[in-house]
Amino acid sequence: MKNGIIVLATPAPISHRTPEENLGLGYLAAVLRQKGYNTIIVDGWLSNMSYSEIASNILNYKNIIWVGFSSYRSNMAQTMKSVEIIKAADKSIPIVVGGYGPTFDAEIFLKRGADVAVRGEAENIVTKLTEHFISGLPSLSNIEGISFFDGHSIVNNKPLQKISNLDSLPFPARDTMGSVLKRRIPVHVLSARGCMANCIFCSITSFWHLSSGPQWRQRSIKNFVDELEFLSKQGVRHFKVVDDSMLEPPRGLKWCRELADEIIARNLSIRLRSSVRADRVNEDIVRELSRAGFFSFSCGIENFSNSALKRMNKTATLEQNLTALNAFKKYKIYVQAGHILFDYGTTLDELWENLRYMEKYIWIISKGVFTEMYAADNTPYTRLLQKKGLFVRDESGLGNNKYFVQDQSARNVYDALKEWHKNHMKLYDKAIDPLSSPKALEEDELASIYQLYIKLHKKDIEIFKALMKMANYNEKREILLDFVKNEIVQSAEWYNNIDAAVNRLYEKFGLIYDAMENPFIY
Repeated sequence: MKNGIIVLATPAPISHRTPEENLGLGYLAAVLRQKGYNTIIVDGWLSNMSYSEIASNILNYKNIIWVGFSSYRSNMAQTMKSVEIIKAADKSIPIVVGGYGPTFDAEIFLKRGADVAVRGEAENIVTKLTEHFISGLPSLSNIEGISFFDGHSIVNNKPLQKISNLDSLPFPARDTMGSVLKRRIPVHVLSARGCMANCIFCSITSFWHLSSGPQWRQRSIKNFVDELEFLSKQGVRHFKVVDDSMLEPPRGLKWCRELADEIIARNLSIRLRSSVRADRVNEDIVRELSRAGFFSFSCGIENFSNSALKRMNKTATLEQNLTALNAFKKYKIYVQAGHILFDYGTTLDELWENLRYMEKYIWIISKGVFTEMYAADNTPYTRLLQKKGLFVRDESGLGNNKYFVQDQSARNVYDALKEWHKNHMKLYDKAIDPLSSPKALEEDELASIYQLYIKLHKKDIEIFKALMKMANYNEKREILLDFVKNEIVQSAEWYNNIDAAVNRLYEKFGLIYDAMENPFIY
């Protein structure tokens, strides 16, 4: 049966983002191939395949040992539909599901036809599962970190300890790299796993807290740069370092300097993007990261009000956020500043604080002036809303539950700003996608798109300011909404011109935008 095959698949999510490489499948395929197992990757997102096409593709293979699905919240429904189609055609094919979705909702997947749900990291589980499906040993009850049916009851084995030595993992398989490069998508790499923060809205920390072991683990600089060099020799220049938080202790200035020195010593001409916490950044660190080749960062600024940051359980203060932004600006680093303008406790004073700093830091990249805290399943924020009686269950299956801003004046601004953003969010998402994903563009190409983004962003701030002035005069909700409706009509031609300009740049740079409208704005 070792001559059989293992198929690892992921359906496209319901998302306003464009496709990216699935590094998790690459790692699992590499682990299995290292053990001699023939492994196929079917990436429905990159291949633009529907859930039924994925199922049909899988069913064409013979001698399947097992099928694995990588599933997260936004592709849960598609995953389960693929599972049902496969099981309807051939019940004998074992199906394993893993990722954020099955980790938190194993029972749902098992009841829809999956045989095993992996909870947490899977690299140290997939080989044991393969041995089980071939020989029956080890038994499922002896494999840590999984859930399965035993008769009519679901068994949740104890969690498997997190992988402590990331250098022990093989470099991930790159089966889809041709599609990635063709679409000008940066190749994904990781230098660390986990995050030491405990932001109230984040499911990442909930995921890593499920297993014992350090919350954050890192690869050595040598191991990480070895992979960068290996890929660089294959023609890769643009990388997205997909760490949840790239700089956690013991990483600091010394690590950043050594990373830059190693990349330069190997004469690698590369451009990198990653995610960092604002309270882990200063001018010296940004200087060294810029020297290493980093041109862009996602930084969870989230809010320009200390009271809002405290509600979010953010470790960074407003002052630390501003220090980070000033450092990024000095070294001409693009910053996608994760921003959460509204949550259940937002006040008008907090909105004024945000407006003032959004005007001052107009250059940062934001996903739109209207942003709200997602009430994702299994997060501290959702549990807080439930405790306060503010929680409204999401029935769409996307796991983004609802709540209401409690301050009436702030809620009026929320409603009006949301209506404004909904009208042009497709254009906004398209305009910033090359900056926020980002795409594998050179500096002059990014600058052209950035100029259009700034025009859109300034327009948003202008409307936000007008709404805030109206709210200060205690104008009714209907007055704010009427103002927005009028502005939408008056600015229609302006937005059409921006849309045409964005389309011209997409054509010029060979970019593709095939994402859906943002499913979370409704």
